[in-house]
Amino acid sequence: MLRWAIRAVAANSYKKRAVSESSRASRKSNDAIREFRYAKREKDLNKKMDYMAEGMSKLSEAVSHSSNSIEPLAEMSFVASLLVESIQDNLDEQTKDIVTKLKA
Repeated sequence: MLRWAIRAVAANSYKKRAVSESSRASRKSNDAIREFRYAKREKDLNKKMDYMAEGMSKLSEAVSHSSNSIEPLAEMSFVASLLVESIQDNLDEQTKDIVTKLKA
């Protein structure tokens, strides 16, 4: 049971990291969209280029955060598979106990 609790806490930690990185990616992506819209409306060529450069910078940050969310997802998947294995062993044991009691 202790192993199960430790794995559950670990999986939750990985989930939080993945969600956090995904949220950051979404924010940066939205910021990039905003910068590109500013550039589209801007008449001054220098300002337009500044907005485009800022949008590209924010877009690259969004890609980076998306990439950073993959590792915690993989770790969470691994821990989840261990949790399932642990739970399955307990279910098998309980099933055997129930069958034994029913036969008695």
